[in-house]
Amino acid sequence: MDAAVASSTLPNALQQLVTGSPEWLALFDRDRRYCQTSPSLAAVLNASQLEWLGQHNAALAEMTQQAGLPKVWRKYWQQVDDALLTVIQEQQAEKRVHALPNEDGDLQLCEATYTPIYDAQGQVEAVVSMSHPTVIPSAMQAAEVKSLAVAQLEAYPDAIVGAEMPDLTAASLANLAGPLAPVAASPVASRLPTPGVGQPGLQVHQTAEFLQVVLDNIPQYIFWKDLNSVYLGCNQRWAEMAGFNNPSEVVGITDDDLPWTPEEADWYLKCDRRVMATDTPMLRIKESQMQADGKLSWRETSKLPLHDAQGNVVGLLGTIEDITERKIAEDLLKQSEATYRKLAKQEELLNQISNQIRQSLSVAEIQQRTVQEVRQLFDVDRMLIYRFDKDWLGRVVTESVEAPWRSLLNEATQDTCFPEEHAAMYLEGRVRTIPNVATADLDECHRDFLLDMQVQANAIVPILVRDELWGLLIAHQCSGPRDWQEEEIKLLKALAAQVSIAIQQAELYAQTKQSGDLAQQKAAELENALQTLQKTQTQLVQTEKMSGLGQMVAGIAHEINNPVNFIYGNIPHIKEHLTDLTDLLSLYRENYPEPVEAVDDFIEEIDLDYVLEDLNKILKSFQIGSQRIQQIVTSLRTFSRLDEAEKKDVNLHEGIDSTLLILQHRLKAKADRPVIQVVKDYADLPLVECYPSQLNQVFMNILGNGIDALEQEITAGGRAQKSEPPTIAIATEQLQGEVLIRIRDNGPGIAEKHRARLFDPFFTTKPIGKGTGLGLSISHQIVTERHGGRLIVVSEANQGTEFQIYVPLTHVSA
Repeated sequence: MDAAVASSTLPNALQQLVTGSPEWLALFDRDRRYCQTSPSLAAVLNASQLEWLGQHNAALAEMTQQAGLPKVWRKYWQQVDDALLTVIQEQQAEKRVHALPNEDGDLQLCEATYTPIYDAQGQVEAVVSMSHPTVIPSAMQAAEVKSLAVAQLEAYPDAIVGAEMPDLTAASLANLAGPLAPVAASPVASRLPTPGVGQPGLQVHQTAEFLQVVLDNIPQYIFWKDLNSVYLGCNQRWAEMAGFNNPSEVVGITDDDLPWTPEEADWYLKCDRRVMATDTPMLRIKESQMQADGKLSWRETSKLPLHDAQGNVVGLLGTIEDITERKIAEDLLKQSEATYRKLAKQEELLNQISNQIRQSLSVAEIQQRTVQEVRQLFDVDRMLIYRFDKDWLGRVVTESVEAPWRSLLNEATQDTCFPEEHAAMYLEGRVRTIPNVATADLDECHRDFLLDMQVQANAIVPILVRDELWGLLIAHQCSGPRDWQEEEIKLLKALAAQVSIAIQQAELYAQTKQSGDLAQQKAAELENALQTLQKTQTQLVQTEKMSGLGQMVAGIAHEINNPVNFIYGNIPHIKEHLTDLTDLLSLYRENYPEPVEAVDDFIEEIDLDYVLEDLNKILKSFQIGSQRIQQIVTSLRTFSRLDEAEKKDVNLHEGIDSTLLILQHRLKAKADRPVIQVVKDYADLPLVECYPSQLNQVFMNILGNGIDALEQEITAGGRAQKSEPPTIAIATEQLQGEVLIRIRDNGPGIAEKHRARLFDPFFTTKPIGKGTGLGLSISHQIVTERHGGRLIVVSEANQGTEFQIYVPLTHVSA
């Protein structure tokens, strides 16, 4: 029998079933020759480059050897032939595992089921094989029907592959009623009608019943529907799965009539419409399904559109592969991976907290990080740290809570019925867990306390600091009871230990800091004065009641004056004592002109005459330096004008000149820059009623900023293109009821983005350590609030900056 004859003896419907299936299907005649294959299997077999259709597998094995093809092909044909021979001889289904080469030259394993088709006499008329790749649990994801997908896509390049039912249920071993075992195929000759006495043999392969027999022997679930998703038929396996005894009972029903959930039925209908409306197959749809027996199974379904002779879609054909075992193995692997990731995350969190403790001394920050990370990692509703006070009362000091559960951080949550035996238990480092507050053996007082906080389950780990119970690390489950896992408790204990280390470290730091503060109080007098000045400045800015810069300058002058007077007052005494010592040495030389050798050597070593002469010079330097300091102190006092702290009628030009005198050392030429010139254009101003010391502060701040700007420009090389020397121009004029003082520099100017914030406290454009950002803020406050005037800045990039100070002639108290 050749291939054409063998094919013609089989019903057309059976051939359409094979050619229309997305699975690896093959139809063999009783002589074990290929009669028909599905497109997906044909794509795999075509890789052999042999004309296999109509051929015997034994012949294909010989052709492979003659063609010099890889031995794996010869072995494959031989294995298939052996399987077919076994099925025909033993007249029962057979399962085999074959190795096939793929396009990449690698081997792929596939599991094939060979199912016999019987005639009326119970003899094997044909064999149907269905193959699919074998899933290897240890490398499941890598082997997941990769080659099958390639073959299916070659057969149906426009197919929709791998769709997944929404909210696909995860699988576990609990979903299996018994041990994992393959579904065995069995002969169904008993279902076929047997010829009666005197009756001719029934030609099964020429009837619709023959097609049903074929379908019932295929290990997959098969069904077909019309355009309205009404079932037209199915095989026996599908009927039993849906709760029917016979496939004929399925005809005319819809998915709404079957034991599916509403969500499942909606999903099946959605896929049906998609396949038939777009004339596009959907392959390997992952679905979970509640069967008629109440068991949950997992499927891979393929749906293909069916066409009439004119190519119009008239329905669909569906095949289902039971992947429950594979799904369970996959989900178990995912669960194992999730557990590993969770453990890794716990280890990472513990390391992060440990590193943070080494890098940070902020206990609050470490505690907050701990409760936040643990709450998210364990998916608990509330995580907190509770600290004990006296009498075993306490408060929540740190918390992380998930909505909608309420926060306990600002509540007076005190467990007044906290039993002391629990404290003893916690001191021993023991952990307490309550899986269900409602059913746990608790005092009603304590139960009511927990329920009032919305707690349904909790886990409590003690925080011990130097063998004393400092507090508790507590996890609250508010949404319902919870069984706490051993690894969760281990992590909580480890984190509680880290929090304890952080607390001890912070306390040690606090003690060290306190000792350092005490030592700093004994620092030098001038350092103390500067610290007092800085502290005073900060306090004044914060309370917006800053006093004038003159008072601070005067304070510094006073602090400097005391030690200077001490030094200066003792210089005459030192000179007197030095004279006495010099006279004494002269007497020694006169009366003992020949000293002992050791004395004579030492006199020569130290050059006694030079020492005596240099001491006088040193004392003279001390005296000159002390006098210079006294002169500076006098200038500072004059500048601060403490004796004129109240408003007075003053000459503003004198204040400007005194300020320039103080800044004279900054105006002088230096090694890296020329002298900064000062150009004065004073008008004939009347006396102005003002606070002179405060206006002197304003002049000092603005002139100092001008000098800073010029120096920075020179350092940065910005004056290379400017011909005029660095200059500060000061001009005054009398206006209606007020005077105007203009102070202008020809420096780099102020950027527009900075001008709006120029008078904000602590805003500065100077490098770190070069400015506090207080000078212009204080100046603005003095001019506007204390004197009722205006302070305006006019500046453009590379055009310099001008400050305009408007002061009323007659001051009105603010």
